[in-house]
Amino acid sequence: MNLDKSETIETDDSRAKQLTRAKNSAYRLLTYRPRSRAELEQKLSDREFPPDIVSAVMAHLVQFGYIDDHKFSRQWAAARVRSRGYGRRRIEQELRQKGIDRETIREAVDEAVPAEDEREAANKAAEKKLKSMKSIEPFAKKRRLAGFLERKGFSGDIISSILRTVR
Repeated sequence: MNLDKSETIETDDSRAKQLTRAKNSAYRLLTYRPRSRAELEQKLSDREFPPDIVSAVMAHLVQFGYIDDHKFSRQWAAARVRSRGYGRRRIEQELRQKGIDRETIREAVDEAVPAEDEREAANKAAEKKLKSMKSIEPFAKKRRLAGFLERKGFSGDIISSILRTVR
């Protein structure tokens, strides 16, 4: 009987150590940058923590507000617009890759990228890009500018309206 109790104690002690290591690992990951729930779960799984430990850590982080996909999405979208000048489609794609659900993405992008601001951001990006393309023939200039704006995540409507003004 004592053997069974000691095995249980060792198992509980081992689980507690794993839980502590997983929490510390999660805290470290969150100090680098905010992360989505799915991203953090994947990182902890990649570090070979058992699924029950990962679930317990995630519950702990959600309970104390360290993980909030809605807040993360809004911050990510606003930062990408502000720092990189990205359009809606690019931001939506990045958030999907981070495991955010479509409804949360839609809300975050609607808040961070109003339609008139997106058009203005596209115009700014186009003007900046055109400065470096002065010596390029008009057709190639339009083609390259369209590809550039598409990679930035702007819609086809916005791109075509900008291309109509380019000579």
